[in-house]
Amino acid sequence: TATRVPVQSVVLLGASALVVSVASLPHNAVATAGLLVVGAVLVGLFLIVDRRMPAAVLPASVYGLGPLKWVYLTLGLLVGATKVDLYVPLFGQRLAHLGPMMAGLLGAALSIGWTISGLGSGSLNKARTIVGVVTAAPLVMAIGLAMAGVSHVQGAPVSVVILCATALLAVGLGIGAAYPHLSAWAMSDVDDPAEGSTAATAINSVQLIFGAFGAGLAGVVVNIADGGGVAAARSAFTVFALVALVAVFTGFRASRRQFAY
Repeated sequence: TATRVPVQSVVLLGASALVVSVASLPHNAVATAGLLVVGAVLVGLFLIVDRRMPAAVLPASVYGLGPLKWVYLTLGLLVGATKVDLYVPLFGQRLAHLGPMMAGLLGAALSIGWTISGLGSGSLNKARTIVGVVTAAPLVMAIGLAMAGVSHVQGAPVSVVILCATALLAVGLGIGAAYPHLSAWAMSDVDDPAEGSTAATAINSVQLIFGAFGAGLAGVVVNIADGGGVAAARSAFTVFALVALVAVFTGFRASRRQFAY
């Protein structure tokens, strides 16, 4: 049988991500706010339309009483919070006067932490330990993002650059520890086993859409501030630290039923 594609849902989701991305372009607070509102409305329309589609982007269990919606929200918020990393090379060059290669390596610290942590966390198998890791990971990320924001100063010496790299590494360690278990929960927390394949596919969709929104939000914050100086860096890291803190709550809600598995 042919696989049905939820065209309406995909179009609305793509349009919302595009609108939020474009919101970072105009240097006008009213225009930016208007575009962000339009993006939020499109997300709401997506949820309404997708819920009614016979072939949907999100599994039906997302709209039920189970923890699946919290699992996806946590996964998305953690991915979105990492998108501040897009501006780390810019901040490194402008504030610490690093060369392009060193600034790029500074930006890679988060990815390195994600890789290392993911390899180690994937081997955990005790439910209580896994729940503890998933609920603590957003807090670790929030602390790391806050530290990274504080470390962005004009003319930063080598010691401060190392502090920033360490903070970004901690952010990567946080998401790397939680990501494999959130993915596994997403595939097991469905109300109907037949939804397993849809739940697995939706992981990538959630990651992509929250990543797009995170990148757009980062652009908005940086452009509203001074575009690449200390104020922009600290504003961006503060906003995304708050995003990670929201994931502390959603992660707790996502983990409430995991001891049953």
